[in-house]
Amino acid sequence: MLWLIAAVASFGLGGISIFTAMNRLGGAAERAFRKAAVLPASAFAEGAYGRIAGTATSPAKLPIVPGLGAPCLLYELVVYQDLSDRNTASAWRIVHSERVGVELDVAVEDVIVRVNGQDVHLYTAPKYDTETNLGPRMGYGSYRSHVRYIPAGAVVQVVGTLMVEVDPEPTAERDYRSVATRYRLISRRRQPIVIAAA
Repeated sequence: MLWLIAAVASFGLGGISIFTAMNRLGGAAERAFRKAAVLPASAFAEGAYGRIAGTATSPAKLPIVPGLGAPCLLYELVVYQDLSDRNTASAWRIVHSERVGVELDVAVEDVIVRVNGQDVHLYTAPKYDTETNLGPRMGYGSYRSHVRYIPAGAVVQVVGTLMVEVDPEPTAERDYRSVATRYRLISRRRQPIVIAAA
């Protein structure tokens, strides 16, 4: 898995190193997104790499956006705590981070592409900020929470590598002479799955 689904940053150098590494990975993923060529449905094939675009839905039970109470396909939550004292004017530190997502169906023309919402890097998405702690309880203090999320039915762009897999749904078979297949977007070395929503 490219990213940690839930990472808790401890105070001190240990916590800083976790998120420094994540930021470096994020920069590489965002560069890959910007450079990826658009991949139309007519060019879909095993191993094809590029950017697909379509409407995203999911048959799974949808998670709820923290603080908004709205269902979504995936969300990313980062909680900051103010650790300033008499010697420090401002010292906001990350104390909690989590990524929650479900299996996505992205409709590209008349083709459905499956994407595991837990394996993606979130590039751009709607966001929500609040001056409260939306994560686990951590005692008294000043907190800020930053949330990014992808609503169900959003138009998304996703970069990754296509893989052909057998469709387990019997109704997907068009006749008795062939096995029904579908596409899944996967990550490969230096080719992460990156998703963006307006």
